[in-house]
Amino acid sequence: LGALTAGLASFQGLTRGRVTAVAVASVGMAVSTFVGAATAAAAPWVLVPVVIVWGYLVGLAACLGPRLSVAAIQWPVALMIAAGLPLGPREAALRAGLVLAGGLFQGVLVAVSWAFRRGGPERSALAESYRNLAAYASRLAIGLFGPPSSIAFPAAAALADPNPLLSTAARLNYVDLLEQAERIRTSLAALAERAADDSSVDDASASASHYAADAARALDLIADTLSARRVHRAGRVRELGQLLSWWAVVPGTGSRVVGEALRGQLRAVTEDLARLDTMSVRRLEGDGDRTPIVPPMQDEFGWTALTLRANLSPAGETGRHAVRLAVIGGLAELMVQATGLYEGRWVVLTIFLVLKPDYNSTVNLSAQRAIGTAVGAGLGAAAAWLAHPGSGELITAAGFTIAAAYALFDANYLLYSSFLTAYIVIIMGILGLPADTTAIARLTDTAIGAAFAFISYSAWPTWEGLTAREKFARLLEAHGEYTTALLHELAHPGQIDLAQLRALQATARRARTDAEASTARLADEPPHPPLTPTVARTLVAVVTRLAHSELSLHAFVPLPATATDQEVGGIADADAGCLDAVAAAFSTTMSSLAMGLSTLQPPGPLPPLRRLQTALRDHTALDPRLLYTIDNLVDAADTLEDVLRRHLASP
Repeated sequence: LGALTAGLASFQGLTRGRVTAVAVASVGMAVSTFVGAATAAAAPWVLVPVVIVWGYLVGLAACLGPRLSVAAIQWPVALMIAAGLPLGPREAALRAGLVLAGGLFQGVLVAVSWAFRRGGPERSALAESYRNLAAYASRLAIGLFGPPSSIAFPAAAALADPNPLLSTAARLNYVDLLEQAERIRTSLAALAERAADDSSVDDASASASHYAADAARALDLIADTLSARRVHRAGRVRELGQLLSWWAVVPGTGSRVVGEALRGQLRAVTEDLARLDTMSVRRLEGDGDRTPIVPPMQDEFGWTALTLRANLSPAGETGRHAVRLAVIGGLAELMVQATGLYEGRWVVLTIFLVLKPDYNSTVNLSAQRAIGTAVGAGLGAAAAWLAHPGSGELITAAGFTIAAAYALFDANYLLYSSFLTAYIVIIMGILGLPADTTAIARLTDTAIGAAFAFISYSAWPTWEGLTAREKFARLLEAHGEYTTALLHELAHPGQIDLAQLRALQATARRARTDAEASTARLADEPPHPPLTPTVARTLVAVVTRLAHSELSLHAFVPLPATATDQEVGGIADADAGCLDAVAAAFSTTMSSLAMGLSTLQPPGPLPPLRRLQTALRDHTALDPRLLYTIDNLVDAADTLEDVLRRHLASP
């Protein structure tokens, strides 16, 4: 049983992540097995609060993505199976140990069979894309001011159908790198056009060539970093950071704005490259105050804890799903204990398996689970009857049915349910339980559980009348409010309560979780332009980069006990005024982008964020690390604007 359910978790993740999913499932199943068996033997009614707690935890895990949520769903499976076989503490501990051993054995198999790197073809395609940009920039540097090639980047095809085992974080990072490549191509084209228009002015032409030459060197280094082995990438990223720290902007030229935009885009690429191996770019000796600093990413455990905390409230999709699953699971277990329903644990188990955060998945899984169980119960009973009393034949049939269930796990839920039910009925036959009675009970209890799931969702639905585009609009608004509040607090320490900042952070994180869930569902539906799955993934990737910059910005907010001008860097009135100007422009930009997404219309004229950021950098004495973080925020907003203008434009 441990190997079986851990194997279902092994379909999720990438190399180490896949092993992590199996380990999380195995440990949770071992604990669930002990609790279920011991509680059923000592105090069966205590299973009601236990089911409620397990239901809430499993429902909350939905915000962590498919890898950990699928691993967590195996816990109530083990709990309910163990509850049907009550044991004393010692025997329950022995059974839990066996379940853990089976799950970890599955993990060993996964580690052996999947111990190789992923993402190589995607990185190679991205490297080729950036080399194409470097070649174009080199032509601009020698005065060949022509338009860039209109051919799609090689990475576009590679990321349209990436490795299915590529982790979500890595894929989002690659999507953002591709989006930055598109923006850099646009900036280089604008630089060429500006240089061609000002070709009679020597200074303008020289400055454009200067920017293009610097960009060519940076783009070549980016391509080398993407194609380098992991042990060499850290040094390449540090070299890239040092190169950008020397980027000189020629004042008083028409190409200055484009040059500033290029620098911001290349810095954003530097940060994405640093995340390839979850590392940071540190200040190098002698680099000066303007060395780019990429703050280290939060560890996965910390990020998981923050995500869970942000989704505790039932106001969000995940929090509502967790409460709904806990309540309906507890009521079903209460009904089973009160009525003494034979094999009633299958009612609760079915609820855990089919009740999902969204309506379509719940309805489809309920129907397919019921039909699949009916078919599988018949197949299992027939196999057990034909093979009786030979255990060898039953073991062979069990091996065939579970192999078929594994093969169909991602292909067809109805057929998967059929073979899984047949496997369970055959296993019960091997254990000596009558196959026909087990099949009938499983069929009846599954139908009851599916009905419970459907009724509970109908009574408390999740949809709230929100479409996908409204969720993404709320995503932009939430992050705009959070960033604006951070900038205002940095300009005027102590004016905003730190608890309010944390609440805004949680709201933004919850909005991003809902948008990610919406993106996953869009991928299962026919495309509905302009908000296609590709556009949705791009928006999530860019907002994820924005969120990392927000966390870095939040680190500069002083604690109440130290919120004095001297201890926060001596922010003068002029500096505070510049920060307020950037905050107001950022708020207006994000609100306009959210409005454009809600109405599916390209956003109107936006404030000059880049110019305000440049003025902030050139005319203030703020911490260079803070200025670099604000640069990243501005570039993320510019990327969002570029994405929406391209995809919301009329045909």
